[in-house]
Amino acid sequence: MNFILDSTDKKILKHLIKDARIKVVDIASYLGVTSAAIHQRIGKIKRSGIIQEFTLRLDEKKLGYTTCAFIGVFLDKNSNYNEIILKLKKIEEVVEAHYTTGEYGLFVKVYTKDNDHLMKVLNGKIKQIKEVTRTETFISLEEPITRSISF
Repeated sequence: MNFILDSTDKKILKHLIKDARIKVVDIASYLGVTSAAIHQRIGKIKRSGIIQEFTLRLDEKKLGYTTCAFIGVFLDKNSNYNEIILKLKKIEEVVEAHYTTGEYGLFVKVYTKDNDHLMKVLNGKIKQIKEVTRTETFISLEEPITRSISF
């Protein structure tokens, strides 16, 4: 589907980015249109694939996951990509995986309870994937920016 966002669609998305739980009636009130029109537009935007999902953002630290790390993963062959992704999906600490250019075949984001837990995930889970030849780990000290793309 080839869908072009108009200015009203963009305003709707900006409200949803700020608060995905905002009521349709509130968006309609802000924009001066009917709730039905907003509901229809959100439906079209969702069907176009621009909105992938409505999700919940957790504070990992408050849940006891105090270590955030990024792991550059070196692969034996990039042709094993799909198989490796299936194995990484089974590791609950892995929250993101990116197929990348450059040195790494994959760049993975994990949350662990502490550095010991991180070491167990690295050595006991990720490095146990036979297609992984080695890894390089970067611990995040702070995440000062997290947001959706602005348009």
